[in-house]
Amino acid sequence: MDIDRPPDIVVVAGGEPVAPALVAVVPASARVVAADSGVDLARTLGWAVDVAVGDFDSVSEAGRSAITAEATDVRVHPMAKDATDLELALGVAAELAPARPAPGRRVLVLGLEGGRPDHALANLLLAAAEPFADLDIELVLAQGRAWVVRDHLAGQLPAGGIVSIVPVHGPATVSVSGVRWPLDRAPLAAGTTRGVSNEATGGPFDLRVHAGAVLCITPRTEETP
Repeated sequence: MDIDRPPDIVVVAGGEPVAPALVAVVPASARVVAADSGVDLARTLGWAVDVAVGDFDSVSEAGRSAITAEATDVRVHPMAKDATDLELALGVAAELAPARPAPGRRVLVLGLEGGRPDHALANLLLAAAEPFADLDIELVLAQGRAWVVRDHLAGQLPAGGIVSIVPVHGPATVSVSGVRWPLDRAPLAAGTTRGVSNEATGGPFDLRVHAGAVLCITPRTEETP
């Protein structure tokens, strides 16, 4: 997965507003899936919604009108359900994306935190869950970026930038270069902090996951855009 490759699908959850400058370039061809009040967030970013999903308990009246006028696919669920609106939206993204190894499965997710630590934690783990293993997922966070990595992530990171590699849903084995403290087939036990707070050197960054899955997180600092 290329760090800066544009997304094929955008999933917008109903979190806090996101500054346009913090969102990767989204091509006009990308499909937009909005979860509940993610419809409102998508509209503030100038995106027309292709698929709207959720119980729609928090979307604005303007957002409801936009759903009616713009969305070609509206999927209404009851408020009492066993999945978050983001989980439903990621399910739609999985439907839209072709199976591996075909291209077209790069997914950008934003608005997943919602100002609640329980939502933030659950949604981060959700993005790395097995049902979405065929998606190449990037997450826009209030204070950074993250990628779900099961095989390979490569690109350019600014010198001095923090890079944390956190195993999820079990242990992982990783190799990473382009950082101050490289790793070579290093085992990361579930719950370990060994991969936290590495530092990019400014050269090519390369992360390979030989087993398991990780979240690669680059926190935003005052120096980064």
